[in-house]
Order: sequence, then C-alpha cells, then structure tokens
Amino acid sequence: MPELPEVQTIVNELSQTIIGRIIKSCEIKRDSVIDRSSTDFRRAIRNCKFTSISRKGKYLIFQFDKPLWMIVHLRMTGKFILVADHQENRYGRVIFKLDNGLQMIFHDVRCFGTIELSSDIDKHKKLFSLGCDPWDKALTPESLAIKLRHRKASVKSILLNQSIIAGLGNIYASEILFDAKIDPTRVVTKLTLSQLKQLIKSTKKILASALKNNGTTISDYRRVDDKQGTFQNFLKVYGKQGEPCQTCKTPIQKIKQNQRSTFFCKICQR
Repeated sequence: MPELPEVQTIVNELSQTIIGRIIKSCEIKRDSVIDRSSTDFRRAIRNCKFTSISRKGKYLIFQFDKPLWMIVHLRMTGKFILVADHQENRYGRVIFKLDNGLQMIFHDVRCFGTIELSSDIDKHKKLFSLGCDPWDKALTPESLAIKLRHRKASVKSILLNQSIIAGLGNIYASEILFDAKIDPTRVVTKLTLSQLKQLIKSTKKILASALKNNGTTISDYRRVDDKQGTFQNFLKVYGKQGEPCQTCKTPIQKIKQNQRSTFFCKICQR
C-alpha cells in the first residue's frame, strides 16, 4: 500500500501539471470506487478547476474552485497516471478528461481505492480521525507519551495506527524502528521520553529520505509518469530476512505482528 512518501510524491507531481486545469468530462468505469452514483459524481465535478492538491496521512485531497473537495485513498494498488486523451488503460477506473488534452486516470488493479466528494472538508470523518502528521509541531515526545500512556500495544503496531501518527505503513515502520534502535515488539508504555524523541527523529529522517527518492516501489506503486520510486534500493531491514545486518552482520529476523511482517535486527534493536 502506498504510504506517506508515495502519496506525497504523487501530490508533488500532479501539482506541477493539473493545477489550474478544468475537468471537461469524467468517465466512470467502476462504480464501486466512487461514493455516489456515477451521474451525480460526473455532474458535481464537471467544469471544476483544480486549485490545489494536498495530503493528509495517506489521503490525497484535491480542492476545486468552489466549495468542493475530492478525497482519494489509493489503498493497495491505486495510482494516478497522466496520459494523452483517448489513450486506453485497462485498469483505469475513473478517467478525468482535462481541458489541456490530458487524461488523469485513476488506475487500480484490485479496486480497493476510494474517491469521495465533500462540500465541507472539516467535517470529513476519516480525515478528522487521523493523528498528527510526522512533521506536525504538535508531535513531541511529551504529547506522544500522553497518547500512549494507557496502551498495551507494541511500538510497531502503534506506528501503523493512523490515529496516532498519520501516513506510516509496514515498510517504513520497520525502517524507522531499525534507525531508532528500538525492538518492534516492545510495549509502548515501556518507552522512555528519550526513546520517543529518537522515534520521532527517525520517523522524519526515514520519510525525508524516501521522499527524496520518490518513494518505494516493491510491487505496484508507480509515479505519475509511471516510473518507479527508488527508496527500495536503500532499505536496511524490510524484505531482508536472513541477510546480514548492515551494522552488526547478524541475520535480519522476520516475525508476524497482527498479521503483518516485521523485519528487524535482534542485536541492534533491543
């Protein structure tokens, strides 16, 4: 599933092309992707101009030139592709035809992605329930400690909890904990303020590096121009089971936590 760096990369790249562009028409090829009837959806966005694109957690937020927002979650295999008009796309589920001759295609092989329209973004329940962005000034060791004080979950599980810190997923959680030298199975109430400070620092460091490399392509994720991200070339533990740790040469371990794979070094992460 695309995580924060992949979603932000898509935001950055779409912003260069579609801001100021007008949706002339829209073709819905899979009704389950959208939050209303195809007729109502097409009517609502026809002739709307894109004024901004932003991100909250793993959500893309498109703002139009009227009180209307389009909120997109890519889920497992969703992505946006910009191509010339009339170019066919087998997995194009929603096709936005723009006034400059381009198509913005929502491509989703498994059809788990969602596109919603909202006339009041501040009342969107899913966005409202999200925790701090990793770069939010409100995310401090002290504020994090308060959020975690009654929780008995592992630190890995907490990193995946979107109501605590928004935007993280399985790949970056493993990389962040390796960088922070924290055992992924440790119960969060056992973390010191110093460790929480390092956890926040490592989160920002790993995500910044992933953004610099346009995200991580393990399987489905692609950029707007259909190119891959390159951060997979810099992963230190994720997917490295049995390979020597880059720090101590101990074989990287793989365990299951809440049905998700966790990769770590048992020597470096204690």
